[in-house]
Amino acid sequence: MTKTLPIAILLLMAGAAQAEELVCQGDIVSTQGEGIVARKHRFEVSGIAGADIGAVLEQCRKIAVERQVRAARKNPGGSFRRISEVELECTRGSEKTKVRRNIQTE
Repeated sequence: MTKTLPIAILLLMAGAAQAEELVCQGDIVSTQGEGIVARKHRFEVSGIAGADIGAVLEQCRKIAVERQVRAARKNPGGSFRRISEVELECTRGSEKTKVRRNIQTE
C-alpha cells in the first residue's frame, strides 16, 4: 500500500502535465515549381506536441523542410516555394482549436 501511493501520485502528475501540452495533427501543403507545372505536396503530420502554437508551428516548419528535401530527391521538378500552408487540429485537454497558417520553409 505504501509503495502504490507514491506511484499513483507520480502518474497523476504526469497526466496533468501532459494535459497542459498542445497536441496537433493535420497537413502541411508545399508547392514545388512555378506556373502550370507547379505540383502540390501534402505532408500529413500527427502527434506534434508543444507548449503553445508557436512551438508547434516551429516543429511543423522543420518537418516541412525535411519532407521537401525527400520529395525533391524523388521528383526533381524545381525548387519549393518559400511559404507552406499549415492546417492543424489541436487539442489541449478538452479544448479543441483549428489552426491555419502560412509558414516560411526556405
